[in-house]
Amino acid sequence: MIRACFLGLLTILLASSQTMAQNKMAYVSVEEVVQLMPEYKKAMSDMAQFDSALQINYAETVREFNRQDSLFKADSTKWSSAIRTANREKMKKLLFELQGFEQSYQQQMQQRQEELMTPVAQKANELIKEVAKNGGYSYVFRKEALLVQPDADDLMPAVRKRLGVTTTAPKPPAK
Repeated sequence: MIRACFLGLLTILLASSQTMAQNKMAYVSVEEVVQLMPEYKKAMSDMAQFDSALQINYAETVREFNRQDSLFKADSTKWSSAIRTANREKMKKLLFELQGFEQSYQQQMQQRQEELMTPVAQKANELIKEVAKNGGYSYVFRKEALLVQPDADDLMPAVRKRLGVTTTAPKPPAK
């Protein structure tokens, strides 16, 4: 009876050690994978255009504020009290817009980046999963999160190959 239990336990231990030995590990730089994706370049281009549109809007608001300020300084003595008050309120509104621009700019840029980059990150994760599955890897670690890399393979060459990205060796510096 004890011998049968011992043999059963030994069989289980051998089977689990073989299973553990079959678990292949790899690591990959997720940031690098994202930056290699064609969608990343498109997202960055869209971000630059969005940023440019926000900057143009800001510049137009500054221009309008300066125009209103010049008009107010030049002509306010000729205006009635009601017109002066209305123009002063217009300028306060423009000044408030300018003051809130920086905070609004940061929020809009962050929101836009999230909208554009979430699908790219999801596609990069799917690509990593596909490459890992095709390579027979059970575990893939984020390279950025590792202080010490385990005995594992770097998936970047396989990811580059899957994306059709060729790498060229850097040229040695000229003497």
